[in-house]
Amino acid sequence: MAGDLSMGVCGYLYTPAYAPWPEEELAWLKAHGADPLWHDWGSRTYLEELLQGVASGSVQQVLLVRLADLGDQLDEVHGRLLQIQQAGVRLSLVRADGLQTPSTAGEWIPLLAEVPHHLQSRRRRQSQAQSRLAGKPPPGPPPFGYRREGGRYIPDCRQAPIVQDFFRHFLLYGSLRQAVRFIAEKHHKRISVATGRNWLLNPVYRGDLAYADGTVLRDTHPALLSRTEAAQIDRWLKRNQGIPRRSASASRALAGLVHCRACGSLLRIVQTTPSKGKRNGSSYLYLRCQTCRYSLRYAEVLQEVIRQVCEQLPQRLQTLDRQALAQTRQQLQAQLQANAERLRQLEELRQAGLLDEPSLAQRCYQLRAETARLAQKLEQLPPANLTQTVQTLSILPFWQDLSESERRAYLREVLRKVEVDSTGAVQITFAFDPL
Repeated sequence: MAGDLSMGVCGYLYTPAYAPWPEEELAWLKAHGADPLWHDWGSRTYLEELLQGVASGSVQQVLLVRLADLGDQLDEVHGRLLQIQQAGVRLSLVRADGLQTPSTAGEWIPLLAEVPHHLQSRRRRQSQAQSRLAGKPPPGPPPFGYRREGGRYIPDCRQAPIVQDFFRHFLLYGSLRQAVRFIAEKHHKRISVATGRNWLLNPVYRGDLAYADGTVLRDTHPALLSRTEAAQIDRWLKRNQGIPRRSASASRALAGLVHCRACGSLLRIVQTTPSKGKRNGSSYLYLRCQTCRYSLRYAEVLQEVIRQVCEQLPQRLQTLDRQALAQTRQQLQAQLQANAERLRQLEELRQAGLLDEPSLAQRCYQLRAETARLAQKLEQLPPANLTQTVQTLSILPFWQDLSESERRAYLREVLRKVEVDSTGAVQITFAFDPL
């Protein structure tokens, strides 16, 4: 961005090639009368023209955001600063709280002391940006389960089995707290529940890298969690969002799903305990509403819920706009294929010498980030075999052969809520029903 150097107040801003567009800093310069406003992005083309204008006397004042914008090395900054001062041009720094025009040595000393820090910070960010463009891991220690080798993550032979056992246990039982206790008992690895949740959400274990700017690159290193398992974990966590933590970790199939139709409160699952004199007495599970003061047999409610799922699920499937889902899936797949073709074309341009390495790396990085976003959207769609799954879940004997944990997994997959009243009447709401 540039203008005519015939006017006296000139603003200059330098932005490294890897940095985002500096909207705020440009607005600061414009607000303080910078006209023309010269903005170098990656190169120093406009800076040389600015210095020519200073030497010719057509510039009376220079506005900067930071002194470090005048060069990449300390001696460059000092030399160009001295050139501006010797020409008799006033130099001012634009801050968020106003304009600062140093005139005495006491005002210049802290500003000059900031320059080495700014230059070092810029070099560090540039190095990190180059690592991002190359698909290398961000700085810092590798996540538990991995180690660095050759500029990438590879599974650690001692730690990776612990993480994989944690994932398998969570996929089997859907309980975060139980998975945390499981690896503590089996592997003597103690982690907090918050750390366990971070493991479930961390893209690293799915073979992806996530950077501080929010960009995710897929398939950068070996994964400890398959895409199918990751999608199932995401569904588990999404279903558990509206369920109290203890209910989400409970082993019963209806835990956290059953609400009272009258008061809306969540029903607790309680178990009767035979008295001491009745050693052969049977214990029963009940669903109890603490507000309305009634109890229902757990087994009877569970059987009625399963019966209604078998009866209503195929009908609900007919109301889904499967054609729209299929169209959305095809559009996302087409966009993914188009991105793959663009990446191939960029490689051909590089081999032909028509595209320089920095531009190629930046464009490839953007395409890979866009591909990751599209792939995530595709994975969040209902599975392509939804019809076959519904047919299986509509068979009553299928439910009878499942364990309680397996019933809980399928019920949370298809149900959002179960409502009952004091008479035992059951009404179910499917997860894909409109709110």
